[in-house]
Amino acid sequence: MLEWSDRFTTQIDTVDTQHRRLFDLLNELADALKLGDLDEKILDEALNRLVDYASLHFVDEELLMVQKKIDPRLLSMQRMEHKSFIYDIQRIRENFFNEGDTFEQSEKLIRFTTLWLTYHILGTDMDMAEQLKAIERGVSPEQAYEEEHAKKRDNMTTRLMLDAVLKQWYETTERCRRLEEELDALKNPDRQKKPAPILTLNPL
Repeated sequence: MLEWSDRFTTQIDTVDTQHRRLFDLLNELADALKLGDLDEKILDEALNRLVDYASLHFVDEELLMVQKKIDPRLLSMQRMEHKSFIYDIQRIRENFFNEGDTFEQSEKLIRFTTLWLTYHILGTDMDMAEQLKAIERGVSPEQAYEEEHAKKRDNMTTRLMLDAVLKQWYETTERCRRLEEELDALKNPDRQKKPAPILTLNPL
């Protein structure tokens, strides 16, 4: 479950409203998983709502930045992160009912989306919000970008962002390990499978 808190507030009404809706859609999927409601149609509809709304939100957010003439460097970063999210979600979705346990795939999707939203909102979106406020005060987009990048984030925000990145790295490492095992099994069907090393992630 991803709970909304003031820490996620950008103070841009439309952005915050849409972020809260994304939280709600993610939690609807988590609730269905908790209740054991893994009907393929229900899961597919939940995924549709999440992907469609995320796509709408990204378009609105990018349009806002273009209208306010935000620095192109931040706009480029936002677009890259948005495209990456949609790509990764679609990849997970393509294999959703083909990679074994649907419960496990649902958990993977929820973990990925939770970590991505945490990192993206606390990082790139907060940068966007601060730069838009500076531009409204008369600061040039270039100067607003440079000033925001020179700032240090508070300790809790840094901790949450690092935690999200490390957990995503762990998920990716585990996925790569499983793919390597599957590839090795196809190349060497007679080779005895070796136990995989246990990876641990120390909490921050």
